Amino acid sequence: MSMRPKLLRQLRDIGLRGGLKSVYHSVRQTGRPSSLVVTSQVITEIHPETEFKIGNRLTVGTGRRGASHPRIGRSKFHTGPGSTVQHTGKELAIVGPASVLHVEGEFSMGDSYINSHARILCGDKIKIGDGVSIAWNVQILDDDRHELTVAGNPTQKTGPIHINDDVWIGHDVSIHKGVTVHTGSVVASNSVVTTDVPPDTLVAGAPAEVIRRDVDWG
Repeated sequence: MSMRPKLLRQLRDIGLRGGLKSVYHSVRQTGRPSSLVVTSQVITEIHPETEFKIGNRLTVGTGRRGASHPRIGRSKFHTGPGSTVQHTGKELAIVGPASVLHVEGEFSMGDSYINSHARILCGDKIKIGDGVSIAWNVQILDDDRHELTVAGNPTQKTGPIHINDDVWIGHDVSIHKGVTVHTGSVVASNSVVTTDVPPDTLVAGAPAEVIRRDVDWG
């Protein structure tokens, strides 16, 4: 699908107020009028020290008509001082409706899609590649937010998350700090991912384990 029909569909979704809000944030952060697309229902808390590097377009809170999960509410887009938000693709990155995108570190996303009710907490670094499909109610958390001590020794509180190209993540999945989900893999619904996922595998469970190899979901 060409970019023009996609953009027209987004404009229908966000309405006039969302369009004006999008232009305001786009021009302010990137100097271009359609690089950041949000609806009027998105709570935006963008810190003036956040650096934006948008290849073409990042949308937050859009896709209400296409979202497959029935519970729809407001989205929130928050950035902290010294944070970075980047679109590394050439077309479009979508974070669906009723999602929270909370960036205190480095967040980047290629030409990929996240469905509704996502919870993304980036305190360190989260990188999502191209061709990634993420279902509804998924949590991606690279920061525990609290210190944990085991036998008197503090554990690592944060760790970067890498979700490589062409990954499919099912609904109600939790992906935790320090994990790399390698290219072509599939994470089954309701899984909890605490260790790396090998390429071209299907993982499932809590914690997630490999149950199939040489998978191709494309």
